Amino acid sequence: MKQDFKKILIIGSGSSNIGNENEYDAACFETIAAIRKTGAKIVYIDNNPFSVSAEEVQAANVYSLEVNFANVVSVIEKEHPDAVMPTIGGLKAIQIAWQLYESEVLEEQQISLLGIGPQELTKIIDNQKLRDSLTEIGEKTIASVIIANEEEAMDFVREVGFPVIVKPISSSHDTSRFICNNPDELDDAIEASLKRTYINRCSIEQSIVGYKEIEMVGVRDSLGNKMLVSGLEDMDPIGIHSGDSIIFAPTQTLLNKEYQALRTSTFSIMDSLGIKGTCHIQFALNSQTSSYFVTKVSPFFTRNTNLAAKSTGYPISYISTFLEMGYSLTEIKLPSKYSKYTAYMEPTSDHVLVKVPIWPFEDIPDIDQHLNTVMKAVGSTIGVGRTVEEAILKALHSSQLSPRDILPSTSKVDEDELINQLIHPLASRILILMEALRRGFSIDELSELTKIDKFYFYKLNQLLRGQKYVADHPRTLKAVDVAHKYGFGDGMLAEMWNLSINDVRAIGSESANQVTFKMVEPSAGELNDSTDTFYSSYEMENESESYSTDDKVALVIGRGGNQLGPNTAADYYTAKILLTLKKTGYRTIIMNTNPNAISLSPQLSDKKYIEPIQLGNILNIIDLEHPNVVFLPGNRHFLSTELKKFTDLNIVLLPPDQKIAKYNDNQATNAIDVFIDGTTVTPITTIEFSNAKDSNNKQLKYLYNLSEPMLHWETDTEILVDTVTQIINTDYWQGLVQIMFNRQVDGYEFVGIRPVTITETAFLTKTTGVDWVATLVKKYLGKLDKTQIQEQLTSFNHKRRSTMTSVFPFSQLQSNQHDGTVDQEAGAYLTFKNFEEQKKA
Repeated sequence: MKQDFKKILIIGSGSSNIGNENEYDAACFETIAAIRKTGAKIVYIDNNPFSVSAEEVQAANVYSLEVNFANVVSVIEKEHPDAVMPTIGGLKAIQIAWQLYESEVLEEQQISLLGIGPQELTKIIDNQKLRDSLTEIGEKTIASVIIANEEEAMDFVREVGFPVIVKPISSSHDTSRFICNNPDELDDAIEASLKRTYINRCSIEQSIVGYKEIEMVGVRDSLGNKMLVSGLEDMDPIGIHSGDSIIFAPTQTLLNKEYQALRTSTFSIMDSLGIKGTCHIQFALNSQTSSYFVTKVSPFFTRNTNLAAKSTGYPISYISTFLEMGYSLTEIKLPSKYSKYTAYMEPTSDHVLVKVPIWPFEDIPDIDQHLNTVMKAVGSTIGVGRTVEEAILKALHSSQLSPRDILPSTSKVDEDELINQLIHPLASRILILMEALRRGFSIDELSELTKIDKFYFYKLNQLLRGQKYVADHPRTLKAVDVAHKYGFGDGMLAEMWNLSINDVRAIGSESANQVTFKMVEPSAGELNDSTDTFYSSYEMENESESYSTDDKVALVIGRGGNQLGPNTAADYYTAKILLTLKKTGYRTIIMNTNPNAISLSPQLSDKKYIEPIQLGNILNIIDLEHPNVVFLPGNRHFLSTELKKFTDLNIVLLPPDQKIAKYNDNQATNAIDVFIDGTTVTPITTIEFSNAKDSNNKQLKYLYNLSEPMLHWETDTEILVDTVTQIINTDYWQGLVQIMFNRQVDGYEFVGIRPVTITETAFLTKTTGVDWVATLVKKYLGKLDKTQIQEQLTSFNHKRRSTMTSVFPFSQLQSNQHDGTVDQEAGAYLTFKNFEEQKKA
């Protein structure tokens, strides 16, 4: 039953990397909103500089420490929480929770573990105990053992035969999986896995490559009430990591008996583990026999838990928080925009959602680009439509496959290479599948080669037919209607027909079917739910009403799918813009396609549009919503220029689009960050750059250090600030600006000037305590209180030194690279040290 918790410690997920984007921070943001409803105090540990949640908790209750067992114990001993919540910190937080139980910290401190009991937690950590538990309730699992050497591995192979899968036992988000078909491959896999493990052991299991991968996301309360939120179907079979697969929600090809069997299995597993909250379970289904294996049980928040929430509009994180605290499904009171029945009613969908991965192969070219059991995607985009075809094309339209608003051609791939890629897929897989259909490969043949269900080939064939009709009938109203039906945007038509987008929109304006927007909500229109999340479709009824002309409306255009470089920092930046606009009295609208984006959290905006970030789609939303201002976070100069051609709206690009930017950051050793408003130049702090690597060779590239005065000479700051005021021309430079220097024996050489980057703006905010994104937003809205900024900077104490260390994905992606550039960063982590201690060191 529900308990009256006074203080809850939330364990964060640490820095982002492959398999760990912003989904945990998004879940945490919603969890914080739910916990506040109960009156409990929140304590939070995380060292991710791009965490929005960390800035939503009172600063005194946030511990910017590495997320590990020792630091969590330290926080517990200081704060004495009466509950720990590890379920939104990923596998790392779950493992720490298990350590807290095993070391008897929970018992000694009389702390409750939320979400899953300590005994059941042991089953999640120990694969053999989980298999034994599942076997007891009649669920089939894959044969698997823990081995320490090749001899033990071969003993297992003699029992089950090849192929087998080898994977490391890692305390991090290691996604490495190695399919072995012979002894040589097995030797190589064991050697690679043991290098990645922390206990000199790895797991080996029988392979079920070629089975369908089906995923189920459910919720359960302490009374045993439970329901299925959504089923997810990977288009790609087992053998390609789910994180690299195209995923559909709801499931598309299951027979009713198969769906019901997996639903029942999900409930049985949740009951056996005593789950309170959410649980994500993965299955391998033999479509020939309808038999299945349970492949993974995750009684915590995952990437695809978030996908289930996005596809249904069901607020999983918010509801699960109450369930973990002991509330029943019938007791939970949702925000007024939801029906009172929503919490305890299985969602149903009147639309299809498709997720397409984004890979980093252009940024790190030495990676093996074949899709296999090792996850390589750094992000994903989603498309939502009334039909499978429409959703597929929207998702592709939003991905890196279509940077110029059209799908790239693979027509030059020769026949042998085409067949090779069908069997050994690359990132361009879906384009290769479509090319094979164009060339006359039969659906039966393609299904046999790829192990992809025939259903998807029929749908891709329909897309090709639609595309051919549109290409063969340029500039006609019928072709525009067909294109819109299949998800082609006006920008795509403009490219295909060599027209301006205005010409395409003019042709489409004659159609009886104009763009409308449908709501993503959990009852498919049966109940009065209002998630305020929309997608476009060309139908008769529009479910999104524009705001009153008395309202101030701001449209914020998100970055789309996560990529290396600005990556999660860009979504942090976008979320902070939304928060500021809301506080300054604007109705806020976000447009984004990243399923893991915190900027799509329900509490952050008044409306959300899951639409491709392309000119035509943006103009459709502008035509409906009539915003007073449009914000473009990130390096979006081309999009900004294009939008200005079609509208006279106030378009704000952040960081600001400076007229001149000359620098060589490779030569910079130090910098001064300043804030410029009009002719006023306000120094903020000093920066020191470093390319040092630690003794464990963790591929550190940049270390950004803030201190006052600088580490080397007491007079440095005064000298550099004087230089800065002489260099800066406020006619050209506004907002957050960084002036860079190269330290030499006889002084400092000026080497460049640039806007403070998105990544460093987050770092600056965490370190100084001044919300610099909010400051920029207010500046460009004409609402900046200069006195307040001066007071905040005056009170900023420079007694500690902070460092932001870049995290690179080279190890996870099995790249040979060691040093990286800012364009290859996957995330970062923060550390703080007292300045006096730093000088002594």
